[in-house]
This record gives sequence, structure tokens and C-alpha cells, in this order.
Amino acid sequence: MDEAFLLILSGPPGAGKTTVSRIVASHFEPSAVIESDWFWTTVVNGSVSPWENEAEHQNIAMLRASLSSASRFVDAGYVTVLDAHVGPWYMPVVNEELRKLRVPVSYVVLRPMLEECIGRATARGNETSHSMTPSGEGPIRHMYQEYARLGAYEANVLDNSDGDENATADEVIEAVADGRHLLAVSV
Repeated sequence: MDEAFLLILSGPPGAGKTTVSRIVASHFEPSAVIESDWFWTTVVNGSVSPWENEAEHQNIAMLRASLSSASRFVDAGYVTVLDAHVGPWYMPVVNEELRKLRVPVSYVVLRPMLEECIGRATARGNETSHSMTPSGEGPIRHMYQEYARLGAYEANVLDNSDGDENATADEVIEAVADGRHLLAVSV
């Protein structure tokens, strides 16, 4: 059994988070992937597109729900990968939600070239698992720009423009193993 840890795998739409998170998790046992996009599918009425300015309250609620789920899996001994849109602007929420977690928490941002993100995100169409992820070029560009300004977290970026998901997963695993992208979550 591998020691439990939490990996927050983030990045703009089309960065490859969902594919890479499953590959990373498959290297550990027991392991789980929390796809935060699923939480948006649970809203029956009143959903706001997550990239809209009015969605901030909703986005924080969804992030809290996905972090809470990830924490429960980690507490149960699972290596857990959270596939989520978590930019530095949400680190206070991450810190608050994970403050009692007693395992390593890593943060990796996948950020291929913009054209790669647009191509991937627009190609997937109306997949149910990505129903609240933008598939239009305008929102994708907007969210990509958000991930282009990471400040102190720029060191957590992995450029996966080559499109090789297995090689990207290997890089993520290596970065987590050597502690390059650990978050300092305070109690």
C-alpha cells in the first residue's frame, strides 16, 4: 500500500487534467480521482457558467465540496488526485478546507500552449463529464489567461504541449515524489 497523499491537478480547460489524473492515480493502490467537474452536474436549478463573474460564490461552493470529498478519501488511506480548476486565487479556500489534513498536499498546474488547450477543449464537444467546462474559444482564452498569471505558483507549472499523457503523468509523479510542488497547508 502506498502512503496516502493529495495531489491537486489543475490547469485551464483542455490542459489534460482528467486524462492525466486517471493515469497518475493508476500508479498507486489504493487510489481515487475526484473530478470536480462532476459537482457542477449536481446543480438542478440556478447554475451559473463557472467562468462568469457572477459564479464566484458557486465556484467556491463546488471547490469546497470537491476538497471535502478528496479529504475523506485521503483520510481513508487513498492516494487521491483532485482534478479541478484551482488557481492561486483559491489558495485561501484550499488552506481553510485542508488545514486538518495530515498528509502531503501537492499542487501541479498543467499548462500546454493555448492553441493546444483550445483544440482539446473544443474537440470534446458536449461530453457529460465536461458539461460546465467551456467549449467556446472565448471562455477558454479567458481561463487560460487566468492560469498565465500564477505568481509564486509559476514553479508548479508543467508544460504538457507535446500531448503525451503518459509522459506527463510520469513527470507529475516524479514532481510529487521529490516534493517539488508541496503546498504549505497550515493548521
